[in-house]
Amino acid sequence: MGNVDYLTRLELGVEAWNRWRENNPEIKPNLSYVELPATLDDINLSYTDLKYAKIHFAELQNANLTNADLRGADFTIVDLSGADLSYADLSDGLFLGSVEFGGANLSGVNFTRADLGTCVINYGLFFRASLSDVNLSHANLRQASLRYADLNGANLCGVDLSEADLCAADLRGANLFGANLSKADLRGVDFSDANLTYANLSEAKLLGAPNFGKLGMYDLSYLNDKKLNLSNANLNGAHFTPLPLEDYYLDSRGIGELLTRTEEMTSVI
Repeated sequence: MGNVDYLTRLELGVEAWNRWRENNPEIKPNLSYVELPATLDDINLSYTDLKYAKIHFAELQNANLTNADLRGADFTIVDLSGADLSYADLSDGLFLGSVEFGGANLSGVNFTRADLGTCVINYGLFFRASLSDVNLSHANLRQASLRYADLNGANLCGVDLSEADLCAADLRGANLFGANLSKADLRGVDFSDANLTYANLSEAKLLGAPNFGKLGMYDLSYLNDKKLNLSNANLNGAHFTPLPLEDYYLDSRGIGELLTRTEEMTSVI
């Protein structure tokens, strides 16, 4: 359970809390299972234990939640716009109502098994994020950066990923029924066994290398050899601009569906 002293200190206000954190950088506060105050804009909760915390009707704009432990936390109508959640653990989290992530840094975040349906994540940064088996159905991820993200088995039914950057993302077995991927960057994406029924891939970028290089200590240039993989994907009713078959990894089922879709399209590049 959360430490009462930490909660009391938090209730003194953001300015006092941040000053205390700055003076005591070695302390990792325990606020697990507590109900957080409503107004926490610009709060420093980095490396804080917030397991199963109740975060209801809260303002956390531009909050620092880097490396925070938020496993099983309950977010209900929360504004996390501009927050830094890099490498935070939000696995098994519950996100209800309107949870805003606009402009948030979600690099390396762990959303495994989290329920993120109906969230708004415009312009969010998800580089190398772990999102396997997450529920993002009908979420707004327009122009989000999901480069190299793990979305294996994710529920992305009806999600808006228009103009998103999904270079080299892992979408194996993901459910993208009715998803909007128009104008998205899909170079090197693995869609094998994914459900793309009635998905919109019009004007999506499908050709070429993902163009990865060095990022800090990581050399990701090996990802540049990846091609779009549609092996065993369900493309029934999908809408896309057809491309030469040699630019895909396909099985016989995928080739048949692509040829069918090509015959139905009236415009080609």
